[in-house]
Amino acid sequence: MYEEYTAFAIELGKEAGAFLRPNAGKAGGQTIKAAKDFVTEMDIKVEALIIERIQQKYPEHRIFSEEAGVIEADSDYEWVIDPIDGTINYSIGVPQYGVSIALTYKGEPIVGVIDLPGLGETYWASKGGGAFKDGEPIRVRNVPLAESFVSHSDFAKDGNKEANVQRLDLLSKIVNDVYRVRIIGTAAVTLAYIAAGKWDAALYMNPAFYDIAAGQLLVTEAGGVMAAAGPYTMFGQKQAADKLVSLLEEAK
Repeated sequence: MYEEYTAFAIELGKEAGAFLRPNAGKAGGQTIKAAKDFVTEMDIKVEALIIERIQQKYPEHRIFSEEAGVIEADSDYEWVIDPIDGTINYSIGVPQYGVSIALTYKGEPIVGVIDLPGLGETYWASKGGGAFKDGEPIRVRNVPLAESFVSHSDFAKDGNKEANVQRLDLLSKIVNDVYRVRIIGTAAVTLAYIAAGKWDAALYMNPAFYDIAAGQLLVTEAGGVMAAAGPYTMFGQKQAADKLVSLLEEAK
């Protein structure tokens, strides 16, 4: 149903990833943005490339991107972009970063692509069409929480200290019930990994839509769920997610 949009988004994600790859670890001039989050020269350049391609192909569609904000159009279709998710990783040469591109219809993701140029992997999904990694179908795992890898949003030394305390509190509530906690600083990689059955769940406080729009669709099309767990938004395979919700409800 969404084949044309999906094919376009895959091609665009790969083009953006190829554009980024040669400059990993040398991202150019950096300015501090809101608590240790960096806007780099490459963020701006790759975002401009993505927006230009979308406007050439679908000039009637709206666009919402992390750096550019909203580009208005009279349409129920909106492209939601995070040009580099994991900017700090990218800027220092850590390969866990990605390009996240989603197409939404009336606010609901219908196509999602995550290209991971540092890892040489491309993930995509379409509503009702399943989830894929490099053309191969992917599915979430099905293991109990005690055998699960759970991701947690990261901490920032100069960030919201109250939020850091809340994240530490969350860790104390789950750390003895999960197999391992993993924090890598990018929702794009984390949610792709969950969809592919590498990890099992992720918890976020007030995630930005551009961070999770494509990954949300990947996880749900791979058989996973999106759920609310207290103040957290959670993505994961259902067995682990259900148990995490119970743990957090009991810990109130």
